[in-house]
Amino acid sequence: MSLSVRPRGQGHDAPAGGPEDSAEFLRTIIALFDDIIDAEHALTALRKSDQPSEGISVILRERVLDPDPTVQYQTVLSRVIASSALDAVGSWLQGLASLILPDRASYLVAGPIGAVLATIKDARPSTADSEAATVVGDGSSRQLSRAITAFGFSQDESHYLEERVVAGSPLIAVTSGSADKLRAAHKTFAAFDAVHLGLARTENSIHQTATRLLVTGPHAGGSVVIADAIAPLRRLTSDGGWRNHSIDLRGRQATTAGGEPLGTIVDVLFENRLLPEGERAPQSAADRRGVIIRYVLVSFGGVLGVWRSRVAVPAMLADTTGWQVRIDTTREELRAAPRFDTLAPLSRQDEVTICTYFDVPLYWLNGQDGAD
Repeated sequence: MSLSVRPRGQGHDAPAGGPEDSAEFLRTIIALFDDIIDAEHALTALRKSDQPSEGISVILRERVLDPDPTVQYQTVLSRVIASSALDAVGSWLQGLASLILPDRASYLVAGPIGAVLATIKDARPSTADSEAATVVGDGSSRQLSRAITAFGFSQDESHYLEERVVAGSPLIAVTSGSADKLRAAHKTFAAFDAVHLGLARTENSIHQTATRLLVTGPHAGGSVVIADAIAPLRRLTSDGGWRNHSIDLRGRQATTAGGEPLGTIVDVLFENRLLPEGERAPQSAADRRGVIIRYVLVSFGGVLGVWRSRVAVPAMLADTTGWQVRIDTTREELRAAPRFDTLAPLSRQDEVTICTYFDVPLYWLNGQDGAD
């Protein structure tokens, strides 16, 4: 499988056929675009195809921040997505985050390359560094180019790609072990006027590490700042197969600790318990993988069920052992809480707002497992 790289987009060679690589390697195809609209159309086409979202990477420079280091970061991910014309695919991409790199610019990133980019250290990683940092220990010193090099691209091409992204060119990549999916991605990129295409062999170990980072959420390193990120949480209402499972609290009554009615549990936000490296998930469908409830979504108010308000309450405040879910709050506190937008993805900034309001620790910073 090969693809000739033409740095100025003077034509594109499709990935050749032949047997797929061994399990030790995957391939990453990268495309640059001159126009954000072309990039959005390409992403929309990828979404409509069979491309798994966890293999799609996006890097897009947003804006230059105030050079005054005392200015607080105010980036809100939903606004970044809207201003980048990526509303149509924002809920589909995995690991969406807004990163601030040392050039004082904000970057919208997603997928495996974005996850690795968030972990880049300033100095060359040592064997004592974290799992994520050790996979990017190349000789380059710039965060963007180092992340791209980690996926198998040469330093020269990585530096070129970095220069184009810094100048404002959207970058989209597909990492896969399927030759058919790579050929389909190449066809899609070419159809929407990609100005550069590149193909590299990616070590499976790097992609596995990036995949784990997408599951656990963003972890910043060095001078890379995570301004905001989509929380790595799942919802029962959008994730089938959980009916009658122990975490399915939908339909139960929510009350205060003293038994005063608060509303009804209409959804649960949870995450899978990440298994240690090498440990296999339970084979029995009845057992399912271990999960951690992070929030219970309480609905209240409205007329005949219409226009009811919804609030995401931290699970550490809820006693879910009985049919009634007792919550350590008051009616007044619940009704004054930040409302939950069921149409928008929950971001880390949203979680900070919720946890601050209910005066509970930020679980992703405190290593708290929560409730099963």
